Amino acid sequence: MSAPVTTAPASSRPSRTRRRLVLALVGLLVGTSVGLLLGLRGPGLGPRTTGDAALAADVRASFSTDRGFTSLSAARVRDGQVTYAGLGDAGAGPPGPDTPFELGSITKTFTAALLADAVRRGEVRLDDPVSTHLDELSGTAVGASTLRALATHTAGLPAFPSSSSARVAFRVVGNENPYAGSVSDLLQATRSTKVSKPGVYRYSNLGVTLLGHALARAAHVPDWATLLRQRVLEPLGMRHTVVVASPGQVPVGTTRPHHDNGWPAPVWTGPAFAPAGSSTVTTTADLATWARALLDGSAPGASAMDPLADIPGGRIGLVWHVRQVDGRTITWHNGATGGTRTILALDRQRGQAVLLLSSTGREADSAGLHLAAASPGAAVTFVDRPATSWRSLVGWNVVGLLLLGTAVRRWRSSGRLALLDAVLAGVTGLLVLLVHGPWQLAPTALWVGIALALLVLAVDGRRRTDRRRPVPLRTSVTSLVSSAVLLALALWTW
Repeated sequence: MSAPVTTAPASSRPSRTRRRLVLALVGLLVGTSVGLLLGLRGPGLGPRTTGDAALAADVRASFSTDRGFTSLSAARVRDGQVTYAGLGDAGAGPPGPDTPFELGSITKTFTAALLADAVRRGEVRLDDPVSTHLDELSGTAVGASTLRALATHTAGLPAFPSSSSARVAFRVVGNENPYAGSVSDLLQATRSTKVSKPGVYRYSNLGVTLLGHALARAAHVPDWATLLRQRVLEPLGMRHTVVVASPGQVPVGTTRPHHDNGWPAPVWTGPAFAPAGSSTVTTTADLATWARALLDGSAPGASAMDPLADIPGGRIGLVWHVRQVDGRTITWHNGATGGTRTILALDRQRGQAVLLLSSTGREADSAGLHLAAASPGAAVTFVDRPATSWRSLVGWNVVGLLLLGTAVRRWRSSGRLALLDAVLAGVTGLLVLLVHGPWQLAPTALWVGIALALLVLAVDGRRRTDRRRPVPLRTSVTSLVSSAVLLALALWTW
């Protein structure tokens, strides 16, 4: 005869629930406090500043909080004069005008300039099908797209070739460069890519990439990077702007990009998507030179900024976006890599431009746009707060919390497999939260609080359980394998 199972009276269950909630809250508060004492606050600019004090103050005033940044380099062009400011820590103090940063999609404005310049030279026409210059795409739907459609994001192309989507997603999840590869492989993959709703605005890295390679072919130069150097960088004296084909070519001193939680991200390199911004490293000084030349009309292909068509939220020229900000017409483009965010915004009528280069995944678009539209001497108020994808945030954190709940339940069960599963589930849940937690909105010390709350609940549950529940072998094995797979995935994304 089996021994009777002791069951707690119904009246005692609410008090036990309250007890566990209190224990969890105490663990959360104590753990978070310890994490804060250890300095686990996550990315933040802090008080360090260099350069023009007025510009630095305006940049800081634009943000509701500096959480999510590690370093930020800024420049402002007014009446042909440039001022610079560096905030935060780029490894050896605040960044200076010559500190290299990844540029991201602001690179597309170079490609736009090369297009406008090539039209002026008679090398291409805006209504040329891209297959005219990239014969690998002859006879394909993508090949029929015009250069104008590619430059205005109305060709109906996706961000990547259709056949590369799974590989790209795999690299993104694995904290790797999703844009690696050769130009020939890219063109081959593009042949089977489908066109969807041509004529409708759809931002496409692939489209601008194909445009850049087509321009290089039309100019009879080896590659897009050579064309950029010959026609834009060298004429303007932008000596510190480089296109890096491999990690070994990344300039010494390049600011390390970071994820939201402050962990390092890889620098993106490679020739395939270079015209769209996968591989450009620049400095604030060089980009200020570009901005000043655009404003005074001396930049090659400056006419690319002139609007050609209406799009949602404004208008578009050749790549350049145009919108109204605080009653001013602002021409702009932003950029993003795995751990860098950038923006260049120009008030052409006033002859004013602002650029921001950030070494984390927090965007500064609103700050850049409003600073470019601000009148000289006007007070600056915050317009930029940490933005986060709530869908992604909720999804990842639900997974992490479910794994922690599984760990607590398994810890109260009998059997070595159940205990091993509890440890794996707990470690995986904590790692998921550490990698994907809302660290732009909360300090990373919260992670320590969650860990301590989990430990308190597990210890209390194991101590107070009168009889541990057996778990069927099949359930234990299935759960253990699932936890191991999720742990491997979490470690890979680390």
